[in-house]
Amino acid sequence: MISIVLPLYNGRPFIEETLRSVEAQTISDAELVIVDDGSTDDGAAFAKEICQGSSSDILRSAKFISKKNGGVAEARNVGIAESQGKYIALLDQDDLWENDRLEKMAHALEKEKARWGYSAFYRFYADGRKILKDDGSNDGAETLAKIVEGKLFIPPAASLIERSLLTECGGFVPAFAPSDDWDLFLKLAENEKGAYVKEPLVRFRSHKTSTGKRQRDLIFKAQEEVLRLHEEKLKSLVPESALSFRRSRIYFHLAQVYAEKKEKPKAKQYFKMALKERPFRVKCWSHYLKFLLGF
Repeated sequence: MISIVLPLYNGRPFIEETLRSVEAQTISDAELVIVDDGSTDDGAAFAKEICQGSSSDILRSAKFISKKNGGVAEARNVGIAESQGKYIALLDQDDLWENDRLEKMAHALEKEKARWGYSAFYRFYADGRKILKDDGSNDGAETLAKIVEGKLFIPPAASLIERSLLTECGGFVPAFAPSDDWDLFLKLAENEKGAYVKEPLVRFRSHKTSTGKRQRDLIFKAQEEVLRLHEEKLKSLVPESALSFRRSRIYFHLAQVYAEKKEKPKAKQYFKMALKERPFRVKCWSHYLKFLLGF
C-alpha cells in the first residue's frame, strides 16, 4: 500500500534513529526505498547493516539505490520511480515518525477519499526544545492560501501522497531546490483538497547543518521563481492579499541577503519591491532605513 522513499546523503549521525522510527510502524503493508545520493561517508553501509539486522519486514526487505550526487529532489524522484506503492511516504534522513504515523495517515486519506494529506508535527532541537506546529486545515482553500503566504509549512515527512497524483503534478523539480517541496505542495493544494490530521505524527529535526540553515539565500531566490511560475493560476484560487504578502516576505528576505553581501543596488531594489507590496510594514521600513544609514 505504501512506499517509503528515504534520500540519504552523509546521514550517518541520524539515520539509525530515523530507521528505528520506520521499524516501529504499526502498519506492515509498506516498502522502504533508500536512495544513496552519492554520500561520502559510510551512512549507506550503516543503514544496510541496520536493515539486515532488523526484526521488521519493511527494513529487512529495503531496496537500496546508489546514484551520483544530484540533490534531494532528484533522489526523491528516483526513489518514487523505483517504488511500487499506491501511496508515497517521504522521509528525510534526520526526521522521525510516531509509531502509528503511517496507519493514521492512510486511514485519514481513505476516510476523506483524499489523494494527499499531511499531519501536524513537532519541530525539535538538539537542546531538547520542541515546538508544536498544528496550524493546518481541512479546508482546501484555506490550506492553499496558508501555503502561499508561508503561514503553513508542511515537511515532506508529514505528508502522504497518492502516487498517481504525484505523477500528474510532475513530482519534484530539482531546479527549484531547496524550495522544491514548496513547489510540490503548491501543486498538490492547487489541484486537490488534502486531508489534515491535527495530531502531531512527525518530529522534524532542526539543526545547524539542515538545508534551511545552509542555503538561506538560495531558498528565497528559488521561492521567487516558484511563485512567479504559480502566480497566474493562483490569482483565481487565492486572494491577491495572500500573493502580495508572500511576495513582500520573499523580497524582504532577499534584500537582507544582498545587504549582508554588500550588494547595495540589489538590496535597495528588493527593499523597494517589498515596501511596494506592503507599504506599512514597520519591520521592513526599519531594516531599510538602517541599511540606508549604514547601520
